[in-house]
Amino acid sequence: MSGRVDHNQASMSDSQPFNVTDALGRLMNNKNLYKRLLDKFEKGYSDYGDKVKTAFDSGSFEDAVHLSHTMKGLAGNLGADALQEASRNLELVAKGGEKTPDLDQLLNEFGAELNRALQAVRDGVDMG
Repeated sequence: MSGRVDHNQASMSDSQPFNVTDALGRLMNNKNLYKRLLDKFEKGYSDYGDKVKTAFDSGSFEDAVHLSHTMKGLAGNLGADALQEASRNLELVAKGGEKTPDLDQLLNEFGAELNRALQAVRDGVDMG
């Protein structure tokens, strides 16, 4: 499907999954607000990968669009660029209304990026 981003190119490899500079720029350099948003992300989205997978597995593409779109926006606001791209790729599949041959790979990439971001929050994001 055109418009997809190659996850391997979008990933920041083993570096921090958050572009803190960009995120803080969107928040007028309010580090306290960014910390609160990261904490809310960690507490509220730890099972989000399962929710997205369940939506696709059950053929509930409308739910899959909503869930992936929500994470795409949240990840963008937090500066989690690779998670944002993984969410975008799932959203494109969900909007197509059918499972694609690469769906399992896309779900795995989404789950890996989500877990990497959640772990980074648990470990403490360096805000410079």
